[in-house]
Amino acid sequence: MSFLYPQFLYGLAALSIPVIIHLFNFRRTKKIYFSNSSFLQQVKDSKSAKQKLKHLLIMLSRMLFLFFLILAFAQPFIPSEEVDQQKGLVYLYLDNSLSMSNQVANNLSAFDQAIQNVDRIVQSYPDDARFKLLTNDFSSPLRVFRSKNEILDMLTEVKQTGVHRSFEEIWNRLHNQVSSASADWYFISDFQKATFEDLETFSADSSQQYYFVPLAFNSTANVFIDSVYLKTPFLIANDQNSIVIRVRNTGDAPVKDLVITLAIDNKQVANAGVDLPAHGEALTEITLNFPLDGNNPAKLSFEEFPVSFDNEFYFNLNLSQRVSVLEIKQEQVTTSIASVYGNKKLFDFSSFHVNNLDYSTVNQADLVVLNSVDQLPPSLIDRLTELIDTGTSMIVIPGSDPDLISIQRLAPYAAATASRDSLWISLEAPALENPFFRNIFEDQKTELIAMPRIKRVLDWSPQRAANLLIAKNGRPYLSSDFSAQVYLFASPLSTEYTSLTQHAVFVPVMYKIAAQSKAFDRRLYHTTDEQIIKVALDSIGGNEFFTMTNNEEEIIPTQRILGKELILEVPSDVIRPGFYYLNLPTGSVEIIPYNNNSLESRLEQYNLDELTVKFAGSNVTILDQGDFDRYTDQVLQANTGVPLWKYAVVLALLFLLTEVLLIRFLK
Repeated sequence: MSFLYPQFLYGLAALSIPVIIHLFNFRRTKKIYFSNSSFLQQVKDSKSAKQKLKHLLIMLSRMLFLFFLILAFAQPFIPSEEVDQQKGLVYLYLDNSLSMSNQVANNLSAFDQAIQNVDRIVQSYPDDARFKLLTNDFSSPLRVFRSKNEILDMLTEVKQTGVHRSFEEIWNRLHNQVSSASADWYFISDFQKATFEDLETFSADSSQQYYFVPLAFNSTANVFIDSVYLKTPFLIANDQNSIVIRVRNTGDAPVKDLVITLAIDNKQVANAGVDLPAHGEALTEITLNFPLDGNNPAKLSFEEFPVSFDNEFYFNLNLSQRVSVLEIKQEQVTTSIASVYGNKKLFDFSSFHVNNLDYSTVNQADLVVLNSVDQLPPSLIDRLTELIDTGTSMIVIPGSDPDLISIQRLAPYAAATASRDSLWISLEAPALENPFFRNIFEDQKTELIAMPRIKRVLDWSPQRAANLLIAKNGRPYLSSDFSAQVYLFASPLSTEYTSLTQHAVFVPVMYKIAAQSKAFDRRLYHTTDEQIIKVALDSIGGNEFFTMTNNEEEIIPTQRILGKELILEVPSDVIRPGFYYLNLPTGSVEIIPYNNNSLESRLEQYNLDELTVKFAGSNVTILDQGDFDRYTDQVLQANTGVPLWKYAVVLALLFLLTEVLLIRFLK
């Protein structure tokens, strides 16, 4: 027999207490004076013997009560023959994402159930086992294994986070820390399809044992705001505009008359109603017919239960400043660029012939358009490459006989070569899954659009760039580098080479490029798991120090300055939904709104059968809650043997009852 807590055996010294009580209490005599003591002698002897027996039985009962009580605290057990074969290393992944706030039982969330499960796993292993615990915020260090008590202490500090992690991120984070020794791996999660869609990337090591513990929701119904955007990308004071709200419903039943409230500067200004089909989405608009000035922190909210972490949505309505667009052209004619950027409310447009260019205006431009210039002066190329390095956006439109060396310097990502298409070819319809075209087209069936025709003078590999417009033969026509800064067309925009400028898609594309220039690189909102935030500033020095605050806490992010762009690396594990304020050297304040990643709101799960099929034939064990309870009982028994403390408690109570009966009934 062994003990889990042998230190309690020092309490056996308390067995001397009943003996002391017996010696100093029961043996005290009381003198009674009587006239004829010789007559009572025989009764005295008989009474004394019976009382001595009673006192000894009471003392023995008390000693046995204390003995078994102390034994119960020491937790005796009969060691199992399998204990030496149990693995001593355990990896734990605890899903603490916001989707885990959904209920798995009455008044019990998946997160609370997951905490209980991890506690049960840790408790089932012996004291010398070693653990590594990973949560979605990736804040727990995985360099060293932790003891049982350390893991249990860490477990009390785990809170839910808005950081969304894919299964690939989770697996790589854990697998990079694996030792060569065999271990047990536990994944306790809701197994959302939005998070674990890449389960196929999981490769089980035959030397390890994996346990997936899915927590099944009572219901996966949820309503949430998927995205918010402006109907017109430029928000101008006193101009008609609307915000478009895309709302999703993941439930089996439709939702009628959902009321969404818009508040600006904490004042309710408008409402919108929307009907949602089952497992579908719907759009609703709120017209901005009220005065706006500068930054306007806005919040959308609605009522929906039991999942409520996504019932609010934060964004910022920042009145647009005009984009400074500079066109450098080959011919002294009015071009299609001048037509598309001629709106003086939106653009500060200027156009120069390449030989009459005022170089001082180049530095002031937010967007530079090289329009069909065959030969660029070397000094201008040097100036333009410097501007690109500082974050200025650029559109490169080749001439009919382009200088490839100049183009390759301005758009090195493409490594463009000459191409002479003799035949017209149509463009493919825009790919709506491309983030560039998101929220541009109201009608999502772009495959029905008759696209313009083109003849290319440049060619480059589609794999080298982010392709926005592609010809029917698969060759790119309009591409950008992956930072969406330098855009390259494959032909001039004259009618000899393309009909794009007469097509309805031309203006939205050119407006979107302008909207992504540094003057308008202010998104309506960010998600809490974004670590890099870019803020375009008009004037900035090299010694400014920036802090972010949400009126409750102050954050000092890692920061660097690239040209006129401030790049902040924000610790995603501490960011919460709401508004953060960035104080600028000019005295103004930049508002950075944060929302949870909408993937967390999609509650569809892999069920037990789906997981079982996915991992059939591998060393992965799928445990539902019932299987999990039985499994942990088996692990506990394998590690601790047959526990005897329950029997010790029963015996302690039995001898306490014996003492009471002796005192009450034994005369």
